[in-house]
Amino acid sequence: MTIKYLTGIVITTNLLMAHSAIAEDGGFSFPHELAYFSSEKQKEDQVNACLSSNVTSAKGTMTVDELRAFCNEVKPDPLHQRRALEKSAENNPFALIPYKPNYILPVTYSQGSTEPYKGIDEECDFDDLEIKFQVSLKYIVAEDFMTPGFDVQLAFTSVSWWQAYNSDSSSPFRETNYEPEVIFQYSEPWDLFGLPVAITALSLNHQSNGQSGSLSRSWNRVIGTLAFAHDDIVWAVRGWWRLPEDEKLTPDSSQGDDNPDIEKYLGYGDLNMVWKLPYSHSLDFKLRNNLRSDNKGSIQVGWSFPLSKHLFGYVEYFNGYGESLIYYDQNISRVGVGFRLTNWL
Repeated sequence: MTIKYLTGIVITTNLLMAHSAIAEDGGFSFPHELAYFSSEKQKEDQVNACLSSNVTSAKGTMTVDELRAFCNEVKPDPLHQRRALEKSAENNPFALIPYKPNYILPVTYSQGSTEPYKGIDEECDFDDLEIKFQVSLKYIVAEDFMTPGFDVQLAFTSVSWWQAYNSDSSSPFRETNYEPEVIFQYSEPWDLFGLPVAITALSLNHQSNGQSGSLSRSWNRVIGTLAFAHDDIVWAVRGWWRLPEDEKLTPDSSQGDDNPDIEKYLGYGDLNMVWKLPYSHSLDFKLRNNLRSDNKGSIQVGWSFPLSKHLFGYVEYFNGYGESLIYYDQNISRVGVGFRLTNWL
């Protein structure tokens, strides 16, 4: 293995070793000690989130002790606990609310195809080792709009694949996917054939890779989401309808559909699950299938574990179609290790 392949591994390993060395220093007390992530500490965080989100809406005659007693008895599911924490940050003009997880994987390995790029650069030479990172934020435009529990939100997510160790090719950003959304979310529970629906959402979604010519990929969707919570397991079903686009008059035209067959590979929805484990560990899964006789799908598995109060280690594995828009029609396997700044829950 060449030196440039080892560089990313060394960076991540050194950071993890430095963290372990600091943790072993008996002269200090650090928040990543197991007691910090115990069920008692998590319960305390739930109570504080409940207090923060209800203090302004509580009856004027309710005392702080009465409100605390109420919050101690409430057992929110992870979805509503997250919403309570988001509401507590809404009045802070300096707070940005995470949407999807924010993470960086300094080391990812995948034997990706160069086929999409050969029409642009016949000598393209990409490394199998690259950095992947995601930035995802949202803004609550209107809370309890027209009815309690109905929010209007704006969200933006970008995912980048960076050939940082490929100095021979000037370390380019190989691919970036941009995904702005307008989300209409209803957070009051209701029953669907006996299943308690915790979150209902409808979103207008655009996703593209910002490229032009033969590298351009994009689509627009209306996405419906139903989320369910049971103890420490949350799962969500998404279904989407792609907004139709005109066909391209010529392959090089900037007008028209860049990827008319994308639904043959990415299908019409996905299934997502997050499992909160003890001591702030969590597993998350994403499954997708095109539900056709010519079967194509994908699976993504992630594991996060605490390194400090607000920093998590993160391991991710992906196999299938649609890891990125440029590879929507190619079967890709990727494994990566790095850090999460924010989690799903």
